[in-house]
Amino acid sequence: MNKCIDGYYHHNSHKDKHAGTKHKTITFTWNIDENLIQELPEETLGQRVLKCRKNMKLNMKELAKLCNISPFTVKNIESGLTYPNISTVKKLSEVFDVSIKYLLQIDNWPEDTPSQIIKKFRLLKGLSQHELAKLCNLHQSTIKDYEDGRIKCCNGPTLEAVYKALDYTAK
Repeated sequence: MNKCIDGYYHHNSHKDKHAGTKHKTITFTWNIDENLIQELPEETLGQRVLKCRKNMKLNMKELAKLCNISPFTVKNIESGLTYPNISTVKKLSEVFDVSIKYLLQIDNWPEDTPSQIIKKFRLLKGLSQHELAKLCNLHQSTIKDYEDGRIKCCNGPTLEAVYKALDYTAK
């Protein structure tokens, strides 16, 4: 079986000239019923990425190439072993033509503390801590300290500058 056609697989054998061993690559393909894809769970980021990838009929390698990440990273995101950085989330949202809000399910995140507010609205805007810090003329560690809860003040010029950069209006 040399070609991958309608659910059949193929394998290629070649000899590694340096190691003197043979390697086999086996590729499987199958068609998944569209209704089954729609029934996939969406509880985690990884499940939402998997569902979007299946909807677009992409394999892990194809998605990885489109997002400039490794197939191993795609696998780890989908299985929940890795949480992607915001630049990867942005790329995924662009490839899938969905919002960052959908992928991260940010609507459900609380806004009770400056820490929660800054992280939520930074991610909604698709900004890294570094990018937000640059917008506010702050050091990245200041944003990190706010998000990690090490800075607890609820007012002041620094927090106002961060909120302004995030277009956040206190409730």
